[in-house]
Amino acid sequence: MCNSYRAPLPQEDEEFLQMFEQCTLSGKCWTHVAHVRMAWLQMQKSSTYEEALERIRNGIMAFNASQQSIGYHETITVAFARLIFYKRKMQPAATWQEFLDLHGDLVSKEKPILHGYYSAELLASKESRERFIEPDLSPLPDVQAVAAEF
Repeated sequence: MCNSYRAPLPQEDEEFLQMFEQCTLSGKCWTHVAHVRMAWLQMQKSSTYEEALERIRNGIMAFNASQQSIGYHETITVAFARLIFYKRKMQPAATWQEFLDLHGDLVSKEKPILHGYYSAELLASKESRERFIEPDLSPLPDVQAVAAEF
């Protein structure tokens, strides 16, 4: 039940976020969709993009540590945060499922959204895992400009 884009995790948003933050969410449920949902929820909770990004970073690192995972990737984290922030501002949705229905491209396995922004080589680099690198194929949305509009 945890892997499907159409079948959300069994918890309500607040319960899901609490389980994530307390590192009690099952590792099997820590899918790409769960990453996007957590980031969307952190954006809902935060007053600024920067605050949300900090919560997202710290949360992923803490959760990964609780699972003995070393899978953190700074460029992917920041790129998705920027895309989620942009899409959330451009087409607001009241619920997670509405957001997902509007922006399924964020979780598409057939056409991963970051492939339109980054080359596979850049995303595979050690440097992009350790620090944010701007895309080499197409620019990401400018969150500062989007935030200024609202």
